[in-house]
Amino acid sequence: MNKSLSQMNNQELRQYLSENRNEEKFSQALELLMSRKTENFKYPTPSEIDREEIEAIFQAKLNHQQ
Repeated sequence: MNKSLSQMNNQELRQYLSENRNEEKFSQALELLMSRKTENFKYPTPSEIDREEIEAIFQAKLNHQQ
């Protein structure tokens, strides 16, 4: 591929990342792909909530699957 990273669509960036894991531009391509993400996270990161809340989330998910 001769396109610059910013010209690649998300599918092309994912393919580039999977094929070039040890290249210098890997982190740049990953950062670009992540910056395009528009979906909001459903839960905050685990470091932002206490252990009891995390356990409650997992327990609810486990109970829902049974």
